[in-house]
Amino acid sequence: MQTVDARPLARGRGGRESEDAAAERSTVASPDRVVDAIVRAIRAGVYVPGQRLIEADLTREYQVSRGPVREAFKRLAAEGVLTLTRHRGAYVRVLTRQEVHDSLMVIEVLVGLMAKTAAKRINEGGNVDKMRLAYRHLLAFKNDGGTAAFLDQRRSFYDTILEIGGNHELQRMLPAMHIHLLRMQFQAYITPNDREKQFAEYRSITDTILSGDGRRSEKVAALHVRRTRLSIMRLPDEAFPATRSND
Repeated sequence: MQTVDARPLARGRGGRESEDAAAERSTVASPDRVVDAIVRAIRAGVYVPGQRLIEADLTREYQVSRGPVREAFKRLAAEGVLTLTRHRGAYVRVLTRQEVHDSLMVIEVLVGLMAKTAAKRINEGGNVDKMRLAYRHLLAFKNDGGTAAFLDQRRSFYDTILEIGGNHELQRMLPAMHIHLLRMQFQAYITPNDREKQFAEYRSITDTILSGDGRRSEKVAALHVRRTRLSIMRLPDEAFPATRSND
């Protein structure tokens, strides 16, 4: 995990910090750095849905004061990545059944549009090679689909489709961390047969985008998300841990 640099502060004449050292301290102690570190840890599987984040532990880990950690918690809670409770602190968000359903309804539309825009621009520049390379890298994890590296590579696959499509508003709207939390929360319930179907759908998404057929690409990509939603909705209640109260 990336930690914050805690090198001694440089002092100028009179024991005062130089401007560069003061700027460095401001950057080092910034809540942005803590936010980035927590997000990276979630993506790497170090923090998992439902896990409590201990403020004191993070101040030691990132070598910052409590202020930046608390501000990072607030920002990530506002983005729906963490859940803050009054007496129990911060937890990596666990999605309820209804939240999963609602999120995937939105993601279905956005992913379909993402594939459509990519198909329309696939023959520009080196987009064909980018798409093929992204799929080839993802395919390398076909028999190792439960690792954090696989989740990261799958995110890269979709990031490539977003990049090819070139729609910056779509890039902003797609809830990337929500998608990652969804994947992590239900990864343990994916069977080898499910994984086989997943990779068949990744291949179909890739092929339709490479064909340049925007309408077909939109349909195939949206259907992939819809099937995921329906599959998750069939899971038992224990797959959806009870939400914590704000007491």
